[in-house]
Amino acid sequence: MAFDFRLPDLGEGIAEGEIIKWLVKEGDTVEEHQEIVEIETDKALVKVPSPKSGTVLKIHEQAGTTAHVGDILCTIGDKGERASSPEKKTTALPKESPKQTPSPKKKGSSTVIGELEEAPDDDEKTPAPPAASSAKTTHATAKALPSVRKLAQEMNVDIAGITGSGPDGRITEDDVRAAAGKSVKTSTPAKTPTVTYEKYGRVLRVPLKGIRKTIAENMAASVQTIPHVTHMDYVDVTKLAAYREKEKEAAEGKGVKLTYLPFIVKAVVLALKEFPYLNSSLDDSAGDIVIKQYYNIGIAVDTPHGLMVPVIKSPQEKTIIEIGREIYRVAELCRTRDIQPKDIQGGTFTITNVGSIGGVFATPIINHPECAILALGRIVDTAVPTGQKFEIRKMLPISLSFDHRIIDGATAAKFANEIKRRLEDPDSLFMGY
Repeated sequence: MAFDFRLPDLGEGIAEGEIIKWLVKEGDTVEEHQEIVEIETDKALVKVPSPKSGTVLKIHEQAGTTAHVGDILCTIGDKGERASSPEKKTTALPKESPKQTPSPKKKGSSTVIGELEEAPDDDEKTPAPPAASSAKTTHATAKALPSVRKLAQEMNVDIAGITGSGPDGRITEDDVRAAAGKSVKTSTPAKTPTVTYEKYGRVLRVPLKGIRKTIAENMAASVQTIPHVTHMDYVDVTKLAAYREKEKEAAEGKGVKLTYLPFIVKAVVLALKEFPYLNSSLDDSAGDIVIKQYYNIGIAVDTPHGLMVPVIKSPQEKTIIEIGREIYRVAELCRTRDIQPKDIQGGTFTITNVGSIGGVFATPIINHPECAILALGRIVDTAVPTGQKFEIRKMLPISLSFDHRIIDGATAAKFANEIKRRLEDPDSLFMGY
């Protein structure tokens, strides 16, 4: 019997993904667990395996389109068998049939990307297919995918009055945009610039897609939701620089290039233990402040594909060398696009190193729903007054953006002072665990 393979739950609230490339074509024979399609989710490129063996009878979502959890990706069955109509499946979604809604993942359960390492929490509840709510406000019998129904609702278009231009009369996103009087977007999956002309001259229009689109959406959501405040200060890392210099050769012997970042991660975790509200998030729906009693530190990584934030899990249980090795590992996976969703999930606090590129202070945007983010500036030799004379000290600028709904400025300043105290006395980094 033909099997409609729907986009499964990818974990931690990921509700959609862009089809980047199909690794098979219609008519191909596939084996169970064989990777058949590449999907770009929230900052990760996932190769999705086939749930069963058989022949690919029909591909329903083409490269360049966005599929939501519950959308039919392809139909798999016996050679010569006829694929079932996806429209009938789609229009049944508003009934919220248990068979069509992915079930929540439990701790340790398998998803298409392997074992989930995080403890289950409210964020791991499976999102309902985005079409379910929008379809209720449109004609139930109209032939349209959930993503098209959602777009129609956003554009205030009555989908029942549209004549579809797609296969079998299916309504497409272009049909909805045309009905709304909007320009029809290109169907090409590539980010190829389109040349247009404005009053003052030639311009290039580049589609906002993939990681760049995700970053834009996340940043906008963070700023619109969280009242940001930024606290700035300098940290004297002269002693830390000497300690690092002394340990560099030993670290290189273990295959690790020792930077300042592992020490800063250690200092941050120690400070989070002293000020637990910085390691929290705000559950708006329940009206609760959720204080995390585990520590997972996100490290912002600049890549050719856009900003990614891999997560260092439980750094309090790792040595400086182990933290340095883990930072390098996940950063390289980000740059090569081999990072897995489990490596970018579960963060409780984020660090971004602006100084590695250049800069002093910044006003970083919080990685929602976390409470705070720490930006590091470039370490500079600075003349610092000590009594009647000046000494050249190595000073690290730091910028702490925090959620003013959860903590006040005084708490943020005390937290920053605790980080300073630990970094200015390297021996203290190995105490307090």
